Amino acid sequence: MPDKRVQVQLPQEQEENQGRSSVKSRRYLIIALLILVPLLIFLMGLALFLVTPTSSEPYRYEIRRFSGTAAIYTRRTREWLKVTRRSHGENLAYPRDKIKTEKDADLDLAIPDVFDLRLKESSEIEMLPRKSESVWRMKLLRGAILGFPHKHLEDETLEIETSLFRALIPRASFLIQKAENNGCSIGILEGTAEIYPHGSKEAVHLKMLEMLTVTQNRALPLTPKRVNYQEWRKLSEVRDLSTVTAEQIAEQIDLRKKAGTLFKYVFDEGVFFKPNWGFANREFYEEGEPKGVVLRLDYDVYPKDSFSGMYFKVRDLDLSKAKHLTFSLRGSSEKELLQQFRIELKDQFSIVRGFAVKPITRDWRFYGFDFSAPKATPVSELVFVFENSRVGALATNGTVYLKDINIE
Repeated sequence: MPDKRVQVQLPQEQEENQGRSSVKSRRYLIIALLILVPLLIFLMGLALFLVTPTSSEPYRYEIRRFSGTAAIYTRRTREWLKVTRRSHGENLAYPRDKIKTEKDADLDLAIPDVFDLRLKESSEIEMLPRKSESVWRMKLLRGAILGFPHKHLEDETLEIETSLFRALIPRASFLIQKAENNGCSIGILEGTAEIYPHGSKEAVHLKMLEMLTVTQNRALPLTPKRVNYQEWRKLSEVRDLSTVTAEQIAEQIDLRKKAGTLFKYVFDEGVFFKPNWGFANREFYEEGEPKGVVLRLDYDVYPKDSFSGMYFKVRDLDLSKAKHLTFSLRGSSEKELLQQFRIELKDQFSIVRGFAVKPITRDWRFYGFDFSAPKATPVSELVFVFENSRVGALATNGTVYLKDINIE
C-alpha cells in the first residue's frame, strides 16, 4: 500500500515565504524605476527637441566683397570651397554650413534687407537652425564679426552665439570678438542688444557706446562699460558696411527740393568729418499726411575736440535780400538730447553769420534766426556743425530732425 504523505506548511514558514516574495517585488520595482526614469527623461528631452520650432530651411545671403583667402564649408559635400569672384551674388547657407577667413583676409556678406556683416581676418562662423522666420542664427567660432542693420529692417532679429554668451540684436551696429584667452566681448555703436551669458538666467541690456566682456571665470552680475577711444575706433568700422546706390542718390536730390525754400539756392550738399575722429550722415525722407520731407542728421563726435556736420553749397544767396532762416527741429527719442549745435553762413573767406541752436527737445520746436544784413552779404555755404565740446558729455552720438527749412 503506497505511502501517502501530506506536507503541512506551518504559519511561520508562510510568513517567511511571503516576506521573501515581498523583497523580490520591491527589488523588481526598483530595477524597473532605474530603467524607466532615464528612459522617460530621454523621451521628454526628445519631445522638447522635436517640439522646438527649428528649421532646416537655408539662409539667403550675398557675398559683396572679399580680400585674401576665404572659404565656405557645406555639410552636404563636407568640403571647404574657396571663395572666388564667381561667389559674388546670392548664395544659400544651410544649418551647420560655415564661412571662414584666413590671416590677412576679410569678407563682407549681406543678409538682404536685414544686416550687412563683415567677417574679420582669421574668423569663422557657423549657421544655426532657424527657430522662426524672423530670427537669423549663427555662431562665432573664432575671430570677430561686425554688423550694420539695414535701414528698412523691421521685425527681424540677428542671434549670434559664442562660447560664453548669446546675443539678440534686433537693430544695432555691433562688433563681437572671440579673444585668444577664451574671453568674448560685444560692443554696440548704435542701437541696443540683449546679452545672455551662459549659465545665467539674467539678460544684460547693452546700449549705444557700451561694451560687455565675458570670461570663463566671470563674477556675477555682469556690468557693461562705456567704450574708450580705441574701442570706438574699432566699432566705427561698421559704418564702412553702409552703401548708397546711384538710384538712392538721385532720389535724395529729388526729395531735397521739397524740404523748404532754402533749397532753391542749394546746388550741392554733403557731410564732413575727419576719419577716425568723428562721423556724420544725412538722409531726406517723407513722412506724415499730407507727406512732408524731413532731413535726418546723424553725428558722432565721441573723441575729445572732434567735430562733424553737414554743408550746403549755395549760389545767388545775399543775406541783405533775405530776412531770416527758419525751420522746425526735434531731437531723437532713442538717443540722448544734445545741448546745442551751430549754424554758420560763410562766404569764400570767412564766417559771416553764426547761430547757436538751443534748447533742443524731443518734440517739434520752431526756430528763427534773423540775418540783419544792411549791405550786400553774399554767401556761398551754409553749415550745420556738431562739436564734442558743445553737444554734451552723454550726447556725443546723436540725431536731429529738421523740416520746413526756409529762407524768407
